[in-house]
Amino acid sequence: MLSRDADACFWVGRYVERAEATARMVDVHFHSTLENHRPLPNGEHNWQPLLQISGTADQFATEYKSCNDRDALYFFTFDENHRNSILCCWRQARENARAIREHLASEMWESLNISYLQMKEWNVDQVMAQPHVFFRQVKDASHLFQGILNRTMLMGETRDWLDAGRFLERAQQTARLLDVRFHDLVVPPMSRNLEVPGSLDRSRTLQSSVNVDYDTHAWIAVLKSVSAFEMYRKTHQEGINPALVVDFLVLNPYFPASVRHGVSRTEGCLRRISGRPGEEFNTEADRLLGRLKSDLSFVRAEEILAGGLHEFLQRVQEQCLRIGSAINAQYLSY
Repeated sequence: MLSRDADACFWVGRYVERAEATARMVDVHFHSTLENHRPLPNGEHNWQPLLQISGTADQFATEYKSCNDRDALYFFTFDENHRNSILCCWRQARENARAIREHLASEMWESLNISYLQMKEWNVDQVMAQPHVFFRQVKDASHLFQGILNRTMLMGETRDWLDAGRFLERAQQTARLLDVRFHDLVVPPMSRNLEVPGSLDRSRTLQSSVNVDYDTHAWIAVLKSVSAFEMYRKTHQEGINPALVVDFLVLNPYFPASVRHGVSRTEGCLRRISGRPGEEFNTEADRLLGRLKSDLSFVRAEEILAGGLHEFLQRVQEQCLRIGSAINAQYLSY
């Protein structure tokens, strides 16, 4: 496959995933604030956590005089100057898909194109009136595209590039979300000794590693942001606990939105693309992915918490950025 075609496939996967992640975060943040009765004194929502998650707080402060609901929603959904807004991400996915239509199933192109035209029919005032409807439309559009991909595409290089983009993006988005939310929600910070007898049940060990004074509704919102709430409850029937949430969203190898699962799927795609199966590392991207996968496979949640969750997640995000740069340098530069 030509480098420019591989690059377009990679970024179609990333942009669709990024649009969905933004829709999820904004939707859950907007509604969880209403449910918990925690708006600001002027009746507005506190958008600073989401601006930090997306790394766009400085850009928003430069372009907007105040952080009110209308401006924040416009910034995250339609702002042409914000290249990671939902509409901009979807447009960039659509333009990349247009360039490689011969590699994609026609239904994939049609779903991207129709969804883009439907999103353009909305404006910020309509989103203010019916935010859940709009964000549900974005999520459904992403699911439709990915479902068509899974149903129609051959198991080959095109699919591997699409999957590499979406799973690398998903791992980075989950780490970023949890990084900001953890420090906002755990009250007070962890202070307990994390060394516990090895004979204790692992769930009890994790629960003892974080102070139990926390906002259950807010941690439920974290899980819902990545559609993890139901699967978390099926896995951990003892209830909501910050340490167990960290374990589920970072280290669970079977949940599709966990950091570990995303990294593992990306590594598998790059292995097939490079033609180097097994333990042999042929490229810098393979090496970085293998190292991150190994770290996530062997570390335990209590070790992450003892060493500092923020520091660990920052390293994961930085490694994801380096992996993206290495992939670009090895395969996609042209």
